[in-house]
Amino acid sequence: MFRRNKEKGFTLVELLVVIAIIGVLSTLLLLQLGTARAKARDAKRISDINNLRSAVELYFDDFGQYPPDPLTAADLVTNNYITQVPVDPLDGGAYEYVVDTSNSRRLGYHLYTEMEGRGNWSAGDSDINSSTGWDTTGVNAAAAGSEACANRDLSDNECIYDVGQTI
Repeated sequence: MFRRNKEKGFTLVELLVVIAIIGVLSTLLLLQLGTARAKARDAKRISDINNLRSAVELYFDDFGQYPPDPLTAADLVTNNYITQVPVDPLDGGAYEYVVDTSNSRRLGYHLYTEMEGRGNWSAGDSDINSSTGWDTTGVNAAAAGSEACANRDLSDNECIYDVGQTI
């Protein structure tokens, strides 16, 4: 006749299983967010390089040659070709600018950056490597020796987004 009053609730094992599942799901979510952030930064890099390209081309229209190495903010901002020189969204570093110095007039250039993604951005680009006659300096006069495409292993698709005008 007596009924025992059973307490209702979750056992410790059930709680631990639920916590473990939540931990695994949150880890997977954070990994995906990191990938999305890298893709967003790569998209920003592409946009920045193309904006710099437009500014450099406007400079060419006015002066009949491309800006000198090193490319400084004064070359582009002071002359109203661009409002500010963009920087890499991850480390704030300069984008790379290379100008052809093989003749007295600067008639060729490259702008390039290292991408985070392993996508095949422009691996077929034949002018991806710096060659003799091309100085390598960063925009805003930042030294680019360690970031030069010529110093990269392009087999793993590093530093492969570049635009420019070759002669």
